[in-house]
Amino acid sequence: MKKLLLSVFLVCLASITFANDADLFKLDYNSVQAEFTELNQLESMVIANTDLTYSELKLSNKTLVNNLKLIPDMGIPGAAAGEPVLGIPSFLWGCVFGVIGLAVVYIGTDEDKVETKKALWGCITGTGAVAIVYLVYWITVVNVAASVL
Repeated sequence: MKKLLLSVFLVCLASITFANDADLFKLDYNSVQAEFTELNQLESMVIANTDLTYSELKLSNKTLVNNLKLIPDMGIPGAAAGEPVLGIPSFLWGCVFGVIGLAVVYIGTDEDKVETKKALWGCITGTGAVAIVYLVYWITVVNVAASVL
């Protein structure tokens, strides 16, 4: 009963505490439109001039291009050449997750042969370790069963 009352009290306290933050979720449509005005101008220029390149655009409208924050390719984090996927070594991807980990490394590193080979060796090592554990287990079960009979 005490746990139930404590839970109800904590829920009530949390709802009172966070009730004042409701303004965070209100959308101001005018401010959103103001943020996108420069991007809309840039879009209309590119649509009007289909052969316009980035360097030509940078020369003609420096302010629009300088205010634009370009984000590089947003693939899997850490998927640059020679870097493991998500910072986890490729050998561990293969060893722990097996074929699925091998596929993640293969796709995540854009078919980097070195990282994929590491994941393959991890997959082989993990599969071999599991096979040895199962072999020892069944040998033990058979020996115990034989000694009991």
